[in-house]
Amino acid sequence: LQSVRSFAEKFLKTEPRLDLLINNAGVVDAGRTVDGFGLMFGVNHLGHFLLTCLLLERLKEGDPSRVINVSSIAHCSGQIDFDCINTHKDLGLGDSFYRIMKTYGHSKLCNVLFTHELAKRLQGTNVTCY
Repeated sequence: LQSVRSFAEKFLKTEPRLDLLINNAGVVDAGRTVDGFGLMFGVNHLGHFLLTCLLLERLKEGDPSRVINVSSIAHCSGQIDFDCINTHKDLGLGDSFYRIMKTYGHSKLCNVLFTHELAKRLQGTNVTCY
C-alpha cells in the first residue's frame, strides 16, 4: 500500500484538480502483498479503497467529479468474513484454481460494497460513485 500512498502524495502535489477516478487495477493470483495481505484482497480492493480515501478531498473540490470502481460479475459468488478481515491478513489466499477464483469473487464483492457505501456517504456532495 506504500506505492498507493506514494502515488497519491505525488498526485496531490502536482495536480490541481481531479474530475474522475477510475479504480481498475486487479489480479487473479495467489500470494501476498508487500504489506502481508492476500494479493487479490490487497490489489483488487485495499488499493482502491486507500487511493479513493487519499484523493477524496481533491475529488470534492471538482465540480462535478466521480469515482468509478470496476468490479466483476464474480462478485455474485463473493462472501465477506468480517472477522477474518478484522483479525487476519489471510483473506485473499488460495492454493487451488477454485479457491483462487472464490477469493477473486470475495475481492470483487468488496468493490461493490465499498462503492455502495461511498455513494451513500457522498450524497449531497458533487461526487458521484459508480
